[in-house]
Amino acid sequence: MRRMASEGNHQTVEKYWQAVNARDWDGLAKFLHSDYVWEMPQSGERVRGSKSNREMNESYPAGLPDIETHRITGSADKWVTTPSWTVLKISGSGDEYTTESRVSYADGSVWHAIDFFRFRDGKIVHQVAYFAPTIAAAEWRAQWVERF
Repeated sequence: MRRMASEGNHQTVEKYWQAVNARDWDGLAKFLHSDYVWEMPQSGERVRGSKSNREMNESYPAGLPDIETHRITGSADKWVTTPSWTVLKISGSGDEYTTESRVSYADGSVWHAIDFFRFRDGKIVHQVAYFAPTIAAAEWRAQWVERF
C-alpha cells in the first residue's frame, strides 16, 4: 500500500542533493535505506548500498562536478538551487519523487540529469538516474523552433 503525499520525502530529496553538494557522505547515508540501490541504465551500472555509493563518489576522477548557480523561479516547494549540482525541479508525492538537474563537468561539458527516487520507511531505497549531454540544435529546423 502506497502512502499519501509526504512533505518529509520531498524534504529528504532536497537534503539529499544538499549533502551531495556539500560532499557530506555521512549526512547523505542518513537518507539512504539499508537496501539502497542506484541504477544508471544508460551505462548499465548498479550501485548497491551506501558504502559503495560513498566510495564511488569519493573516487570520482577530477572530483565531482561544480556548476554555476542560475536564478530559478517558481513556488518554493517545487524549485531549489544549489551551489554545485543545480537542481532545477523536484516533483512527486508519497514514495515517488523526480528531480531535474543541470551539471557542468571539468571538461566544460554541460549535462542534464533526471533522477527517480523511490522511498521505503521514509528513506531512499531506489534511485534511477538518466544523463544526457547538451547538444547543438539542428540548423534545418531553426525556422520552426524557439531557442532558449
